[in-house]
Amino acid sequence: MIIIIIIHNTILQNPTTRNMDYRQIIKTSKLFQDISLSLENLQISTIRCLALGSPSESKNARFQLALLIELQHLFDAEVSLYDPVFNEKDCEILKDFTIEKEFSSDSSKTLYFLPHASLELTEEVLNTHQPKHFLANDVIAHTDRLTKKKLADNYPTLSIIVHLLGENKVDDGFTRVSRKRFKEPVIAYDIDSVYFDKVQISRYLHTNKNDAWGTSFSDLAYHHIC
Repeated sequence: MIIIIIIHNTILQNPTTRNMDYRQIIKTSKLFQDISLSLENLQISTIRCLALGSPSESKNARFQLALLIELQHLFDAEVSLYDPVFNEKDCEILKDFTIEKEFSSDSSKTLYFLPHASLELTEEVLNTHQPKHFLANDVIAHTDRLTKKKLADNYPTLSIIVHLLGENKVDDGFTRVSRKRFKEPVIAYDIDSVYFDKVQISRYLHTNKNDAWGTSFSDLAYHHIC
């Protein structure tokens, strides 16, 4: 474990950015404090990371890799990751991790980390692996551009998660009136078709785009799906 951390510390010090230490920035950030607090009661043995991007070419991917390493250190966990964009340099950078397209693990002890995954990939992971611990784009923010019908038609599992989270929303007492009234059709959500009946979400306040990591963690949230 210590050897891996030292290796990646060197990798994540980029001479083109004034020796910016990506890991140190993440480790000492309020964002990582928030993330650690939201995950503190979990018993995680494996972290599965998808949609990381190319750490050899992308600043965002380097920051996301730095967070991945800190999460690995937090749980003393094995790491499995895959992204079809990985090139030879990336594979060298990530050589101490397991890079694999196919993956299986105990979902109750696996943290799925999907920074900026597409809706298609998110839906696929939900259906295939049935994760319980999901650190990824806030599903509400990530799908708000879609109507309820389009979301249900194209991403049925995601639509049920959004629906369940919407049921838990606290009424703020205000009535909002729009000039353009659009009445959403009633959606028949097939709750029995999914592996969960409850979703809780933890959002993070300290994901400011003006911080060193830019948009690396915009809309990042922890979803407990049970």
